[in-house]
Amino acid sequence: MAKKKFLLKVRCSRKKFLIFYIMIITIISMLIYFSLYKGIKLNTFTWITSAIFIYFAIKYPEYHRLKDWWGVTETSLVQSLGLFNKNVREVDFASISDLDLEQVLFKRFLNYGNVNVRLFLNETSISIKDINNPSKFIEDLQSIISKNRRSNHALRDI
Repeated sequence: MAKKKFLLKVRCSRKKFLIFYIMIITIISMLIYFSLYKGIKLNTFTWITSAIFIYFAIKYPEYHRLKDWWGVTETSLVQSLGLFNKNVREVDFASISDLDLEQVLFKRFLNYGNVNVRLFLNETSISIKDINNPSKFIEDLQSIISKNRRSNHALRDI
């Protein structure tokens, strides 16, 4: 696939992994509390397991964010899934029937959610999962699609 110029490009939000970050802060706080304020000497196993957990609690969300992304060009929506085994799908705007927003209360409070892009063919859809400010993404995508359709109509009229 040739290198494309993206008008919009989104990835999964870090807000999805809020519980991981809360656990990291809790573990660090407990280690500091017990070792500095209580004066309890923590054994090496506790420090090593805590460090390993914190490492993976930081790496997992970043891996998850890097592996999937969605981009919008002037004529299509591009979905890329996977980091090592890539699955790239490009959908022309003419194939898109509608867009819908999926946000539960918690996600609405933190302003992230899912956008479902429904396609005319086979009643399939593309799920753009857990992105920041999904309502703005929908507005921007609809604006790009309508601009593309207007320019296509203008070309046909010539």
